[in-house]
Amino acid sequence: MKKSDARKIQVLKYIVENYLTTGQVTGSKSLIDMYDLDISSATIRNDMAALEQMGLIFQPYNSAGRLPTERGIRVFVDYLMDDMTSYLLEEETSNDEEENLSTHIEHTLYELVSRLSNTTGELTFACIPSEGVLKYTGVSHLIKKSNTHNDIDLLPIVETMENMTGFLDLIRSLDITQKVSTFIGDEHIGGNLKNTTIIVKKMNIRGHSGYLGIIGSIKMDYAFNIASLRQVL
Repeated sequence: MKKSDARKIQVLKYIVENYLTTGQVTGSKSLIDMYDLDISSATIRNDMAALEQMGLIFQPYNSAGRLPTERGIRVFVDYLMDDMTSYLLEEETSNDEEENLSTHIEHTLYELVSRLSNTTGELTFACIPSEGVLKYTGVSHLIKKSNTHNDIDLLPIVETMENMTGFLDLIRSLDITQKVSTFIGDEHIGGNLKNTTIIVKKMNIRGHSGYLGIIGSIKMDYAFNIASLRQVL
C-alpha cells in the first residue's frame, strides 16, 4: 500500500471516530490538533478532497469540516475494525458460558440478549424465525441515548421490535453471513429504519438456527459492539 493511501485511510478513521463520538464535523486543523499529527493542513485537505471524491466523506456546508457518508462508515466498519477488536474486551471463556446456558430456548435467548445488552449498553435482540421466537432488551438504554443524542429515531426502532412478524421478516431479508454482518441505514434496511444500524450474527441454539444482534443509532461504537457480539456466543 502506498504511504499516501495509508494516510488517507487513517484520515478517514479519524473523521469517522470523531463523528461517532461527538457528532461534529472534522476540519484539517482540528484533526491535526486532536491527534497530534506531524503533517501539514494542506496535506490533510488534499486527503479529504480525495476521500470526498471517493464518496466516503462530505462537506455539509461551505467553510466547514467533513462528515463521513454512510459509505464511509461502511468502509470504517469493514476495513478498519480488524486491528481493534481483539483487545477491546477482556478475554472470556465463552465455551464454558455456553455450557451453562439453560436448555430452554426462550430462556437461553433471554440470557444472551441480557448479557449482550449489559455489555454494550445497546438495544439487543435474539430470534429463531422458524419457531416464531423473538427476545429483546435494552429499550431503556436506547431511551437514555435519545435523551442526549437527538439523531436517534427512537419510535421507529421500538415499533419495529414490537412487531415480531415484521421484524422476523426483516431479519430473513438481510444477507447475514456466519460472521458478524453490519447493515447501515438506507444501504440495506431503509424504510423507517433509514437512520439505524443493525449488527447481527448467525447462531445455533440446541439445533435451532437463529440470530443474535444489536439495533441502534448509526452513531454507535462499532468496534466495541462488533467485538462484544463476537464474544457473547
